[in-house]
Amino acid sequence: MSIIKKIITFRPSFTLRILTGLISILVMLSVCTFIGLSDRTRLNVRAAQFDARSIEAGAKVYFDQCARCHGVKGEGIEGQGPALASEQFVGRIELVRDDMQQQSIRVVVPSERLRQIGWTGTLRDYIIAVTESGIPIRTSNVWDVNHPTFGERYGGPLRGDQIRDVANYIVNYGLSPLPNDQAILPPAPGEGQAARPTPVPLTPEQEAGKQVYLAQGCAACHAIRGVGAQGAVGPNMSKMGAVAVERIASNDYKSKIQGQPPATTPEEYIRQSILYPNAYIVPQCPQGSCQANIMPRNYEQLIPPKDLDNLVAYLASLK
Repeated sequence: MSIIKKIITFRPSFTLRILTGLISILVMLSVCTFIGLSDRTRLNVRAAQFDARSIEAGAKVYFDQCARCHGVKGEGIEGQGPALASEQFVGRIELVRDDMQQQSIRVVVPSERLRQIGWTGTLRDYIIAVTESGIPIRTSNVWDVNHPTFGERYGGPLRGDQIRDVANYIVNYGLSPLPNDQAILPPAPGEGQAARPTPVPLTPEQEAGKQVYLAQGCAACHAIRGVGAQGAVGPNMSKMGAVAVERIASNDYKSKIQGQPPATTPEEYIRQSILYPNAYIVPQCPQGSCQANIMPRNYEQLIPPKDLDNLVAYLASLK
């Protein structure tokens, strides 16, 4: 009983009470800190997962809306749009994590393009501004058409979250950007402002061929710069005459042509491509590898011989 009585009647000293209180507070702070760190870690993991989902969603938007002009790999398309995956545009970044496992982006090489045009915001902000409302700073007349407005509030098809997703996707190119020599780069500010040389007038036959091109619906799949043909299914034809010269000289063409003798002139190559499109499949189209059986194979019946001659003459003149 004496022990129980001592326990019941025990009155700790003031010093002991202070020490006990401090120890209790430290224990509570330690527990709260542990819980807080656990919650923060979970939040950081969720944030990383959210970023990954955003990039994945942005990839779909990019391939649906952007690849037709900027290339499937962001490499750019001649006469359509400059590269978005080049180191000149996205720079070079790396992902870093702090002691709390919070992920962030560190810019290793900044965007040279943003420096050229004097943009002081972030790359992500620039992409959002351009995608939503069009090119905010016109630096060149090389591209015939300004960037379209994709934001819903400007009459476009994309919601704000979709535009942010595609911006995250494009910024992510910076983890492994394309070398500049493998991309279609825009001209430096001012370089594209010089007056263009006066184009050589088309002959009556070539002009007639241009009308055949438009009347037969070729523009739906093949783009020609300055003609209002924005198709991005088949190869760009803005320099068809020059491309034909390179093509017939390439070993790839000579080794893979099927069912037809190899062409020896640009006109023969172009005619062959129209009448026998599966004889040789061009390796690269705006949205990936070119496929057989996409282009109609009955143009010999659809286009009268004289119209076909004019169409070939027109395409061969494009250099």
